[in-house]
Amino acid sequence: MKVSMPSGSMHGWGIAGTYLEREIAQLPPVPGVTLHCMSQNLAPLNPEAWDAINIGYCFFENSIEILNFTREAARRWDFIVAGSKWCEYLLRIGGVKNCATILQGVDPERFYPVPLPPDDRFVVFSGGKFELRKGQDLVIAAMKVLMQRHGDVYLSCSWANQWPFSLLTMESSPFITYRHDEVDFLSVPGRCALENGLDPARTVVHPLVHNNAIRDVFAGTHVGLFPNRCEGGNNMVMCEYMACGRSVIASETSGHADVINSAIAYPLTRYRPMVVANGGVQTGVWEEPELEEIIEMLEHVYRNRHELPGKGALAADEMKNLTWSGAARQFHYLATKLANQAELARMRNA
Repeated sequence: MKVSMPSGSMHGWGIAGTYLEREIAQLPPVPGVTLHCMSQNLAPLNPEAWDAINIGYCFFENSIEILNFTREAARRWDFIVAGSKWCEYLLRIGGVKNCATILQGVDPERFYPVPLPPDDRFVVFSGGKFELRKGQDLVIAAMKVLMQRHGDVYLSCSWANQWPFSLLTMESSPFITYRHDEVDFLSVPGRCALENGLDPARTVVHPLVHNNAIRDVFAGTHVGLFPNRCEGGNNMVMCEYMACGRSVIASETSGHADVINSAIAYPLTRYRPMVVANGGVQTGVWEEPELEEIIEMLEHVYRNRHELPGKGALAADEMKNLTWSGAARQFHYLATKLANQAELARMRNA
């Protein structure tokens, strides 16, 4: 079984591709089957890798636009694997019958429980590339209130975004003012946080952090804040954070719903539908968390931080179920099944 995916350690697809290729290589070979990264139109990212049997792996957030591509994808691919049950549901609505969900993993050798920092300060972590979909504008607006109320509240964020077009979506935020910069775009997230009123003495905006080093950032914080409007997958950064023995305040919608529950986290419950458009064309509907509830939840956790060690330990235990080796075995099982079916069909027709 071959793997046709990006590799690297600075973005989600690269991390997933690197781990899946490594883990699948350790399993028995399944000739004639290739696992592909799928683009946003459900086509193979690398068409030259097309094989006798092809499995696509997809993540998307454009819940309306995706329906333009599902029927053709159903005819083209032998099987499609979604990165969340939410994506699988949309594929099935669009006519894809041969599909399933396989969640992204967490490396237990890199992400494991580390002690919480001293509670003489309260440090909130926010992660993910800075864009409207991931909700860092809500983080800024909520943390501004909490930091004004409490002098011991700090924000630690890893928001580096290497794609200026994605940064530009923050222009649509109703909660912050946004000033774009196509040249010095890596400094935009930090500048935006300070221009919207966060205390520079209590706000740390980390530069682009290698996946090998991000645990050190997690270790200096008490709780994560992930009010994402939509996630096509289970949110790799959030799951890696929880694997380090940390709880999170998070939206419980789209891909987050596969991993968030009240035993390990503080799920947000109040949302408004948000229609997303591109060039005047509606492309999807997201669920935007209510700012007031985010503030309320932050205040609750601030006043009840004694709950964090217990919730964090439970979160770490649950994240042990998300391994890249487990994901690889699921893909391998699927590949073997498809190869066996193809061989039986060939023998019948011989």
